[in-house]
Amino acid sequence: MFGKSQINGRRPAMLRAGSGMSVSSIVVIAVALIAVWAFAEHGRVAQAQAESSCEVINLGTLSAETDSVLEMDGRWTTEDCDSRFRTDSDAHTYRFEVEEEGRVRIDLTSTEGDPYLYLMAEDGTRMTDNDDGGAGSDARVEQNLAAGVYLVEATTLGGRKRGEADFTLSVGRVSGCETIHLGTLSADAALTATGSWTIDTCGSRIVVEHPAYSYSFNLPEGGRVLIDLTSTDADTVLSLASASDGLIAANDEGGERGNSRIKRYLPAGTYVVEATTYLERNYQPLVADFTLVVSLVDEETELQSFLLKVEATHTPDEVIAGVPFPVHYRIGNLGNGDLADVGGTAEVYIVGPRVYGAAGPISASGGRWRGGVSYHTGTETANATSVSIDRVKPFEVTLRRPGPSWVFVAIVTYDAADNEVGFQGIWRNLMVLSGLELDKTTVEVDRAEYEVSAEADADGMVTVSVNATADPDAEVDAATRAKATYAAGVHTQLLNGIFERSGIAGLPTTAKAEPVSVADPWSETLLETFVDEYMDAVTKIGLDDHMEAGEAIDPMAVEWLLTRTAATASSQYASLAASWKTLQTRINDGGSLSVEEAFAVQSGLAYAEHVLSPMMKGGEIVRAARTADLRWEDPQVQAMSDELAYQASCRRGAAALPAALEAAGVTDIDQLLDLDAEMRVALPIYGLVTDSILCAAATSDSEVSQFLESLSIADSEEILLLFGIKSEPVTTRPGPAEAPTHRLRIIARLGEDDRVELGAELADGERILPSVRYLPDDSPVDTWRISSDVEVDGNPIGKIRVRRLADGRFELGFLTSDGEMISPDIRYVPTNVSTGVWLRSSEIEAPIVEALE
Repeated sequence: MFGKSQINGRRPAMLRAGSGMSVSSIVVIAVALIAVWAFAEHGRVAQAQAESSCEVINLGTLSAETDSVLEMDGRWTTEDCDSRFRTDSDAHTYRFEVEEEGRVRIDLTSTEGDPYLYLMAEDGTRMTDNDDGGAGSDARVEQNLAAGVYLVEATTLGGRKRGEADFTLSVGRVSGCETIHLGTLSADAALTATGSWTIDTCGSRIVVEHPAYSYSFNLPEGGRVLIDLTSTDADTVLSLASASDGLIAANDEGGERGNSRIKRYLPAGTYVVEATTYLERNYQPLVADFTLVVSLVDEETELQSFLLKVEATHTPDEVIAGVPFPVHYRIGNLGNGDLADVGGTAEVYIVGPRVYGAAGPISASGGRWRGGVSYHTGTETANATSVSIDRVKPFEVTLRRPGPSWVFVAIVTYDAADNEVGFQGIWRNLMVLSGLELDKTTVEVDRAEYEVSAEADADGMVTVSVNATADPDAEVDAATRAKATYAAGVHTQLLNGIFERSGIAGLPTTAKAEPVSVADPWSETLLETFVDEYMDAVTKIGLDDHMEAGEAIDPMAVEWLLTRTAATASSQYASLAASWKTLQTRINDGGSLSVEEAFAVQSGLAYAEHVLSPMMKGGEIVRAARTADLRWEDPQVQAMSDELAYQASCRRGAAALPAALEAAGVTDIDQLLDLDAEMRVALPIYGLVTDSILCAAATSDSEVSQFLESLSIADSEEILLLFGIKSEPVTTRPGPAEAPTHRLRIIARLGEDDRVELGAELADGERILPSVRYLPDDSPVDTWRISSDVEVDGNPIGKIRVRRLADGRFELGFLTSDGEMISPDIRYVPTNVSTGVWLRSSEIEAPIVEALE
């Protein structure tokens, strides 16, 4: 989804340079390094091919002159000799001799065909090949060749089915590859070179398809050297080398706006810089200008400047595919100067596989970005001196592909003119699991006990095991497996440590308990329960009567409403907390959690986190304001209000209230909305409390779906019935209006190794095979396994699900990228299928995913 240009300086350089210790020896050293790479290239030859009986056409001898060129026109007629390497392709073979060692370029061009080149030794051993190394689809091989005889096969990519085509083959010396000496570097003046990369520029010493120039400079005394390679047209890459140390440094995007930069201390000596590009010649403009600047850094001045860095990052070591997780970090100015000295700004961003997020620009106004100050996003990355500010918040990230993965957090600094003046970041590795790992947990389903565990393999794929406690070898049906897995998930992920969850941590449990019944954790149910409390309070205080009588709303009356609803919330939370403590005590004494109790825990917890917590915080703020000398202007009261405002910032707010009132069956909605608007004006904290509840409750549906998906039971009929969906599901929850979709079929076939291979076939016949797509032949019965993403035009549209059934068949399903669980009408792979034959489900539809910028 995101290009490599978003990870500055983190891509290993593809290219290297030769170097020398003195001006007179630069050419010798460069040639020596070329010879090393040439030897490596010759060492990578393939096995000799079978001798061809076709005519070998002699091109002649390539002399030592730089303008020496051998050229031949030809035609593929569809009746020529067969290629040694490409099935059903015409080929012509040519022989040429190199008189003296040097760099040779071979071009195969055609306006009608798609050329393909093979370079061979005299005995027919393949040395290298190329498809599109020249302009457009033309082929090019550029290599250092020793004196001797070589063969070239000129063939095509498309084969005979593409018809006849003319071509031209040319073999010539490459000029302009010599190292250009820039001079001696001093503190008084930088060394500068300008040039242009073109389709004919000499290739890099490592990857010849990339155009490159080689430069050298002398450094009479040791010092910190800054090398910048910039271009407005091409993606630059720098390499730095010396004869004594070989490759010293390489960089892709360490400079301003994605350009290349190397900055490091160098001892006195002679150095060689290779200026090249990240893209091959034929993937960038035909002419791309560049500028190379080599200068000395004034280290004393640099020490007195600012230096913004990402000091620490924190993520879970393991995350679940498709489930969001927080990325915390600490950033600070470790320099002695302030960013405000240059009127600067900073931008913090995160990237990962199909992930991008940014915070900024954050200006250096006031005391922000002062030298020695660090900011953290949470206790996970705080140190003894760091502080928190509103503009520095944790990122929320979702990774969708199981297996080893990564995230990269970086900070980019700009001056007042918006020039990049600093960049740094930290890379963090983590494992993405296809589902939750579960320690062995005992649960109860239909009055029988089961042991549930889930373990991940090295690729992050999780296998769930469910066994009856009374008879571990007995087969467990799919419905029981789903219920037991759900109960185990609630036990380990929700009930364990429930009072440490951020949504309710620290809430008091000492109020008089008032029982509350929450039917399910869906947002609609949570909002209906909230509206009931809201309407009861409004009626008791008589605010609706005041509105009907045309009377102004008294802010004190709104305060009373908030304190009353907060008191009710406290009593209800005390009741829920008592029930959770009772369950914890019973389990600690050897008891087990039933699936019905698990459902009640998840429903009650959703209500507590999304509804009761904002209510209680609203009451706490009102009480704090009443006792403060400055009332609502008190700094502590304002800080508490700001925290609630952040929770209410989802932009749903009052716009979501009409739907909540309607869902709860409230009449006279317009009158209540008018009252709501007046209460927001009379006491702004009322609007923050209401909007916090509306925002929080709206997230409950996705949280439920993600939780079920993490347990690989999201499309289980028994689980869906438990959650109030009483018909054959297409989605885990009735979805929004129709949206553009991809029409596709799930395809599956049995391999020679008895594994089931999975894929998707679009309505236009395009076949898509995800990278993780095989079901092992020993996979457990009734255990759902999930493929990696099915991608269309580079965007994930969902994942394929498959499970082995007890009767030997396989059941197919599809999980769309927005959480829909689809069960095709035709979804079973029979037991007697032929090996290697693709079978297809009935057609399904998956929402079209828009590409992210």
